[in-house]
Amino acid sequence: MKQSELTEGGILRPLLELALPFMVGHVFSTATLFIDRFWVGRVGTEAMAALGTAHVSIMVFYTLTMGMAIGTLAGVARSIGARDPERAGRFFGQGLLIEAALGLGLACLAWTLPPLIIEFMGAGAGAAQPAQDYLQIMMWGLAVHGPLVAVTFSLQGAGEAQAALKVAVVAPVVNAALDPLFIFTLGLGMPGAAWATVCATVVALAVGLQMVARGDLRLRATRDAFRPRLDIARSVVVVGLPGSLEHTVRTVASFSLVKILNGFGDVIVAAYTTVMLVVMMLIFPGLALGQATASLVGQNLGAGRPRRAWRTAWAGAGIYAAFMIVLGAAAALFGGDVTRLFLPGDLAAEAEGRQILQIFALSFPFIALALVLSKAFGGAGTTVPPMIAAFLAHVVLQIPAAYWLGQLYGPAGAYWAMSAAFVVHGLLSAVLFIRRFAPQR
Repeated sequence: MKQSELTEGGILRPLLELALPFMVGHVFSTATLFIDRFWVGRVGTEAMAALGTAHVSIMVFYTLTMGMAIGTLAGVARSIGARDPERAGRFFGQGLLIEAALGLGLACLAWTLPPLIIEFMGAGAGAAQPAQDYLQIMMWGLAVHGPLVAVTFSLQGAGEAQAALKVAVVAPVVNAALDPLFIFTLGLGMPGAAWATVCATVVALAVGLQMVARGDLRLRATRDAFRPRLDIARSVVVVGLPGSLEHTVRTVASFSLVKILNGFGDVIVAAYTTVMLVVMMLIFPGLALGQATASLVGQNLGAGRPRRAWRTAWAGAGIYAAFMIVLGAAAALFGGDVTRLFLPGDLAAEAEGRQILQIFALSFPFIALALVLSKAFGGAGTTVPPMIAAFLAHVVLQIPAAYWLGQLYGPAGAYWAMSAAFVVHGLLSAVLFIRRFAPQR
């Protein structure tokens, strides 16, 4: 796509054309989650519960790396919009260095934290050790996951949708091929899924770095870009730290919810783990649309077109909200069928999965607002307001409400707390975005 098309003319065409490759990449990521759960479900209900407990734990660490990538994307996008590719390359180089250091530091914690985390989560006796093994392996993989996120987000910020797609597709394809080999052929069981993910991440990072080094993209980085530059690094951190906290708040809330659900047994956690795949399948298109929105918002602001940036953000949010209303209704109707696919013959898990989606689907349009507008904030380099919205919705409201309602009404009470938190999150995001970016008449 030409640079001029990103900052001039109609809004929907560049938004959708940029989002489509991102969406295809996320479809492949969804396939990875699907395949992981498909094979792990064949190991047994306890293994699925272990996967759910460990996966929500590793997501807390993943989101710590996400914020620095958002800071990198914002800098790259605004530099490309301002026709300054050299500065965009510097943002990429500094973001990659920061992510490499952060990922390596988190990976070092793999030798001490997993047993403490799984014990805190209260996993069942049969699920605790596999969950601990899975989490430890995935934490080792943070050393390569952090740099990969920086590469992918930088390509997206530069508007290089096709290149970002190629990088995004590599890891899921490799992961899918390695899953049955590691889980069954090598006899590693559920932790084999973690080894497959780590190996796939290494391959994807190598492909991404090779594409940037080739030099035929808008995103280019000379050796000078990788020399420490405090001004650029400070800009990445200032934008990225609140972004990290925003994402971490949401994942800590999910972490807390799984801890609560562990108190009701492995069947409940296994059902939650399977139906959350449906939720992720619906969220991934929103992530793609949100990332496209962030790139366009950043580039239009860099090009001095704030009104176009405003219209782009609301176009992205509106498209995704309509999508979530339609498919959310379908998910609520067929939630039990999803659980049956992964845990055949477990009628209790099937009934629980149906109930989870029926409750959670009510919040889907508000998830759309929260997700796309938070990405738009990130593309604008303003990440404190979405952090505040996430904190109020998921820490102040969801965590205590899930504990209290779970005590009163069982697992359903916790599901209602989660759904209510996303309604509040979406409304707060909309209010804060309007207050910050509404065009002056």
